[in-house]
Amino acid sequence: MRNRLWRRYSFVSGWVMATFDHSRPSAHLWKGGLVGRNSRRWSIEFLQATAVVVDVVLAIGSALLAAYVYQGYFPADMSDLLVSVSLLAALLLVGYMALRGAYRIAHLSEARHQAVWVLQGWAFVFFNLAWIAFLLRSTEAFSRGTVSLWFVIGGFLLFAAHGFGAKMLARAYVEGRIAHSRVAVVAIAEEVGAIRIVERLAREGIEIASVSLISPSEQSAAAAEEAGRSVAVDVRTALADRRLDGIFVFGSWNDRRRIEELKAVLSPVPVQMHLFADHEMERMLRRPQVHVGDLIGLELQRAPLTRLDRALKRMLDIVVALVGLVLLAPLMGLTALAVVAESGFPVLFRQHRKGFGARPFSILKFRSMTVRENGDDVVQASRRDARVTRVGRMIRRTSIDELPQLFNVLKGDMSIVGPRPHAVAHDDYYDGLIASYALRQHVKPGITGWAQVKGLRGETRDVEQMRARVEHDLWYINNWSIWLDIRIILLTALKVFFDENAY
Repeated sequence: MRNRLWRRYSFVSGWVMATFDHSRPSAHLWKGGLVGRNSRRWSIEFLQATAVVVDVVLAIGSALLAAYVYQGYFPADMSDLLVSVSLLAALLLVGYMALRGAYRIAHLSEARHQAVWVLQGWAFVFFNLAWIAFLLRSTEAFSRGTVSLWFVIGGFLLFAAHGFGAKMLARAYVEGRIAHSRVAVVAIAEEVGAIRIVERLAREGIEIASVSLISPSEQSAAAAEEAGRSVAVDVRTALADRRLDGIFVFGSWNDRRRIEELKAVLSPVPVQMHLFADHEMERMLRRPQVHVGDLIGLELQRAPLTRLDRALKRMLDIVVALVGLVLLAPLMGLTALAVVAESGFPVLFRQHRKGFGARPFSILKFRSMTVRENGDDVVQASRRDARVTRVGRMIRRTSIDELPQLFNVLKGDMSIVGPRPHAVAHDDYYDGLIASYALRQHVKPGITGWAQVKGLRGETRDVEQMRARVEHDLWYINNWSIWLDIRIILLTALKVFFDENAY
């Protein structure tokens, strides 16, 4: 295949597409030519120093403003105690932000991260100031109103400044008005892939000095040699024009031969060179690592919940189960009497289910049917099922039949929130039809779950309905938090009265 090489001010096709197709989200990137544009060069150190200075000024200035607003005086010199404390606050804030990496050039344009870090840092500052004042027994030396107002004003100003600054910096990067580094790009990719690469770099404040595009299809040795020479010419031209901070190479890591050839061709150029991961390798490198001696392993599958997560979830289960049993004991007693009065004993229905890691357990329910199926052939309950008793229809409609599962929760077989356990016969059936079905057993089964509050409960008439339920269960496992469990519990309480799929 013929090697296609784009020199400086190339990307003509991208410019034409952007000019006539304004529906492209980042079409404005190409107007005027993204490659070789003359961005104003700002040093990394200058941008970082600006962020630090802004934090120091706002930390001190908000203290002075609070004193003026609340007490009507403006500290005029360094001997004032408030000025000294505000200086300490500024140092604590800058130290915290630096440790969190908030001043790194890659993070300065991320508004969401900046907002989180600055709020955490400001809270950290006041916690430490309060602790120091307590240890020195000097809390009476400060006006509580002034300090409280300082906390509010300073937090608001810092939050606004970091958010505004991040958005302005990101916008300036995209529009090409400023850049913090200038690089030559070598991409073993098709044209569309190279456009995406350049757009991503531009959003991060990288000025593109040149782009050398090499076809990823197979080439002869002569064509590969010619491509290498063309790349070297492009990079040397960019370096001769102005300072070059690096050479960024993009390509598949499986194409080791071509990468080694590029490395050999570009090695005489006195500029650092970086090989960027392809899509698959980038996804792998983002996974957590484990070090065993000098061996490095990448995590292929994480445990669904950490030890801390499991402890928090277990605490919530025990608290909710105990409170539920105490508050609902009269209702459970009346339900037991109603079951006995209509259809006799037993009151409870037991059925084998699979729990965490497919461990078997017996689930408890108030008996709502005239049959007690618990084997290889279990028929799902359907609307107006003749097997359901009159009391059973009522307690199934309101989910009262599930209340004995609070004992399963206390025993540890179940959780309050989790994927609903199905009869073993149904597990075996759907496990053979849905590849990800068994992943539901990565956490304990629950009395209620994400699928249930989203309306996916009751009879599953076909595989697609079960597939949708499984997708919701897996989303819950992958996005678990203690707040998500609390949210599902609250939504379940509402669903008891408004769910049309319960019967």
